[in-house]
Amino acid sequence: MKIKRINVFLVFGMCFTINLAAQTDTTKNRIFEHKGMYNVNFMWTDLRNWTQGGESNINASLMLREQLKIQSHKATGRHLLQLNYGLNNQLGRTTKTIDNLQYVGNFSRGGINDKKLVRLSGQVELNTQAMPGYAVEDTAKLTMISNIGSPIYAQFSLGAISNRYKSWSLYFAPLGTKTTFVLDSNIRELGAFGVDSTSSTLLQGGANATLTFNKIYWRTFKILLRTDFFYNYFDENPALDIRGELISYYKLDKWFTVNLNYQFIQDYDAFEGWQLKSVAGFGVTVTLD
Repeated sequence: MKIKRINVFLVFGMCFTINLAAQTDTTKNRIFEHKGMYNVNFMWTDLRNWTQGGESNINASLMLREQLKIQSHKATGRHLLQLNYGLNNQLGRTTKTIDNLQYVGNFSRGGINDKKLVRLSGQVELNTQAMPGYAVEDTAKLTMISNIGSPIYAQFSLGAISNRYKSWSLYFAPLGTKTTFVLDSNIRELGAFGVDSTSSTLLQGGANATLTFNKIYWRTFKILLRTDFFYNYFDENPALDIRGELISYYKLDKWFTVNLNYQFIQDYDAFEGWQLKSVAGFGVTVTLD
């Protein structure tokens, strides 16, 4: 009697992360502190004679994160550079799952061993993407809805920050601007991102705040949280724009970790509602001390 193979289900996943521990270089007048995180995730799902639904697919994502803190006796500079990029291939079609390139620079008075709670500070933040983007239903990829430089979100602000605490900081700026650039003329014609088709920019003025948290618990569980807020003073229908990311991982042993990356955006110029993305996985971590 011939036996028919009914179900074969194969899922293969891999996560490779290198975490660079803080490297501090102390000179006579300056302190340099560097942190880095480099993460690659890969998942392959193969379905054969699978009666429960679904399609075979391949997912891959990349995260590069660099942090640099520079302190003198009178000032502190914090720099963050991060790239997130992900792809999904299903039924012979490849689509982006994430694409974000971000730089944040914060510059404040008060440096090495500063004990004051609040210091005058200025901040610049840039957000864009690395590759063209298309709507889900545009399978032929005929019309781009986003591209590198379309959009670019640029925020400049002046406010106050505390250098006292190592794990967290809160920056608040009552004076700030948020400028949206759409450099691609074809994307401008779509009226996307709140930019009028006759202009390449949208300028807004308002208040800006940034909350950051970075801490390791029990030497095995690490949390990185960053949330940015912007309130437009001149909008006819005032709304709070929010952009944030939570990165966490729990180290099971020398090699294996459980990790979570959660991103959330609320920008009414782009979409009236929350934009949410979460990636959870079990993978491999290599730590360089």
